[in-house]
Amino acid sequence: MKNASTLITTAVAAAISIVISTAAHAAPETAVALAKPAAAAAEKKQVFALVSAVGDQFTYVRQRESTGSNIIDNNNRRTLKAQNNGLNLSVLRGLDTAIGNAHPDSERVYISLNPAEMEGVLPQNREAVAIGKIVSELEKRPERATWDKIIVATPTFLLSERSGMGPKLHGLGVYVQPLTGGRATDSENLEIDVSAQGESDTTNPEDGKKKKSKIYVAPYSYIAVYVIDPKTMRVIEKNTRHDFQKLNDPTSTALDVGRSIPLDVLANSVGALIERSAARAVSGTEFGVTVLIQEVIAPAKK
Repeated sequence: MKNASTLITTAVAAAISIVISTAAHAAPETAVALAKPAAAAAEKKQVFALVSAVGDQFTYVRQRESTGSNIIDNNNRRTLKAQNNGLNLSVLRGLDTAIGNAHPDSERVYISLNPAEMEGVLPQNREAVAIGKIVSELEKRPERATWDKIIVATPTFLLSERSGMGPKLHGLGVYVQPLTGGRATDSENLEIDVSAQGESDTTNPEDGKKKKSKIYVAPYSYIAVYVIDPKTMRVIEKNTRHDFQKLNDPTSTALDVGRSIPLDVLANSVGALIERSAARAVSGTEFGVTVLIQEVIAPAKK
């Protein structure tokens, strides 16, 4: 964590199993605080509790070829488990970046919801369950009286397809579009070239160059950020993000686009996207500031 001089992790509330981590700027020297109590009080820093409740579910979604018009969802889906609380930690880094840019002298408390609390929860219900568990648990904790704001990130669910991304996407994952399309015919049996239809702006993860393509591998981050008043536990503001980055390497010799991006490069892109998305979600609230968050491009192969 940026600006983390100490990191203390304790398990609390066995029923909910929220993990609390505290990482703050170095406090003023005790001697100075004792000598100038009024000045120390005047210099009290803002305290933000940053909470990630995205869980450990990472979804791999791939469009499949289909015929007929009655297919509601022609995607294969697989849910993977992220290890070592990795997804929550990536989100917390993004939240920390945004708050650190907006309030550089603030202290931050880092909190994550135990992923086990989201086991068996349907995708469309995960946001409501996550925010409910966080609010319920933090209401019991007296230290919230010392916080200025609570920032909570949860997964969110989008039923419809958007911008070439599949329907029913939620939380964090990767969407693979392997279909190139072809030609169609009109009512007069005249062949119509649709080869350029459905093309998207894609990025080559090796060098950052942009190109139009119908096929891509797209890490995505669908999250909601809540700003909560810690005194009343009332939601002050909510900002929902549907972020993604479509990747395509035109030099890849892989026959399957799903295998065209090396795993280490894809992992780097996924982590960077998650952090950028969380930071932008906070920057979109009145407590953040607009900052330039660069895309991370993998080093070129030698």
